[in-house]
Amino acid sequence: MLRDKLRDKAYFDDRVDFRLECIEEYIDDLNTRKSLSIESKMKFSFRIVDYVVSLMHQKYSRGDDLVEFKAHLETALEYRGWQKNYADALPRKEQKDRIGWEEIREDYLENWLDWLSFAYCLEMGEEYYQQVFDLMANQGLDALFDKIAVEMGDSSRKVSDTLLFKKRFKKLYTVIEAEPEQRPKLMLAYLNAWYKLIESPDYHLMDTDAYIGYWCWESALIVKLYDIDDSSFIDNEYYPKDLVHWPSNK
Repeated sequence: MLRDKLRDKAYFDDRVDFRLECIEEYIDDLNTRKSLSIESKMKFSFRIVDYVVSLMHQKYSRGDDLVEFKAHLETALEYRGWQKNYADALPRKEQKDRIGWEEIREDYLENWLDWLSFAYCLEMGEEYYQQVFDLMANQGLDALFDKIAVEMGDSSRKVSDTLLFKKRFKKLYTVIEAEPEQRPKLMLAYLNAWYKLIESPDYHLMDTDAYIGYWCWESALIVKLYDIDDSSFIDNEYYPKDLVHWPSNK
């Protein structure tokens, strides 16, 4: 059943098919285009991971069975590994070119939290999580990311005391730092503020294909990871409750 309320199934059928085609084309290029440089292969691998996460957004909005997402999560891990391998293979004088594709930024952190939300809620397992954290790296730089990683099992990780992206993530960080009984109220406040925190993109009002659904994926990760009672916000329009309550919702 369609989970999104702003577009119909035909819209998401089209977007899912397009994204699948893009992923297949990039994989085919990586495997067959001998003219690609190592740097280009690194960038192609990055794009595949990005597209896979976007595909899961679209399929969730369409109402797809969440168990099918496990295969996409394996694909994301595989090609993130390829990205690192290509980056490692860059000549020494070109190693600086990998920085912009790996160093933590606000948009990268958003994407990483999306990926981790699907992985944790769909119970991919500690070995999978650790592989993801090893590939994402950036240990000891951002307090939110580091503390989530430790809670997910990366116990030897260095933890920063600095929150890099305060405007975007301070309210979420407040949730994990609070006493357990305060977390439901704070998560509700975060969900209520979320659309403005992502700068109110209004993609659903544009005559484009940019809309993939408005879901606060990181709320799913934090709720499940910290065992937060979601009864006060389970019907919030941005809360992906089916992901949080998988597999009991089947």
